[in-house]
Amino acid sequence: MTRERLFVLVAVVAAAVSGVAACASAQGPNLSTQDLSFSSDGHLLREVQREDPTSVTTFPRIHAIAYDAASGEKIHALDLGPDTQFLDATADGRTAVILVNSNRPDQDVHVSLVDMDTGHAQDLPANWFDADDRDLEAQISADGRLVSAYTTSSTENEIVTVYEWPGKKQVARQTHGFPAGGIASGGVTADGKIEFMNNRTGGDVVDPRTGRLLVNVVPNSYRSVDGAWVVEFPNPDYGGSSKTIPIKSGLNGELAGQLDIKIASDDEEEAWGWARGAFCGTSGRFIAASKDTVKAFAIPSGKKIAEFPAKSWQEPASAGSSNLVTVACSLDGQRVAIRNGARLTLHNLK
Repeated sequence: MTRERLFVLVAVVAAAVSGVAACASAQGPNLSTQDLSFSSDGHLLREVQREDPTSVTTFPRIHAIAYDAASGEKIHALDLGPDTQFLDATADGRTAVILVNSNRPDQDVHVSLVDMDTGHAQDLPANWFDADDRDLEAQISADGRLVSAYTTSSTENEIVTVYEWPGKKQVARQTHGFPAGGIASGGVTADGKIEFMNNRTGGDVVDPRTGRLLVNVVPNSYRSVDGAWVVEFPNPDYGGSSKTIPIKSGLNGELAGQLDIKIASDDEEEAWGWARGAFCGTSGRFIAASKDTVKAFAIPSGKKIAEFPAKSWQEPASAGSSNLVTVACSLDGQRVAIRNGARLTLHNLK
């Protein structure tokens, strides 16, 4: 039976920030952004932060924060408690997949679907996962209608099972040969397909009903919410291209274009720098970020349509550092959020 929990909701009062500027938020050295997304109507910006342990006796914990997307005012915050880890979220960030108690053998390990506005949580059934596994893996589709569980078999196969939610009815199940090396994982994609991923070699996106291969992707890739497009960032360590950032069809893998970014063929540091991105719903826009550059592109042509000046979003202490930038884009492609270190800013995109 699915259990229900309620995490503590903490009200936060902060001065409103006028115009498109910094949100009322800071980020300490032991905090990192796990997810950044706009609500479906564009009125809220939701952020998931991970607080790393400060000693061997503490555990990671997840915080969820909601901001007014017009003013930047912090509306509320959730503390999901000790030994919580972020796994996935819906496109609007409203429902997150949270792993609980994986580091404490004396506690009940489980995966919860958490409403990041109210704190209401429901556990996924324990029998969806391997009984002796504490690093449970689950993902959720962009609309929250499908949830997946990743398991392995005694015959060295990976298994992804997809269920309807909240009905918990199994709707798909596919297996995949276990890779020879690297870290393997898998789950439902934003658009309801099944993906088997390896951190070294990339992964296969397959049809959930037939198992037919649709597209092969590199490890650092982004799939649009409707599955129409995939943007692949470089993967120099494992033979990925370091010269271009291709745009492929998410349905058959055909090359459609490439982002208007020139990368020196022998500069692996520059190639690795382009590591974060976000689709703007199905508006035909994509945001790409490196440690010191954030640009907007048209999809599928890859033509650059805008660039955000570093001084408008970069934390001064991060200039010239290797700090990664996290970005989000509203579904209509009109608003962009940029997190860099302790600085979180909102921008209009005309």
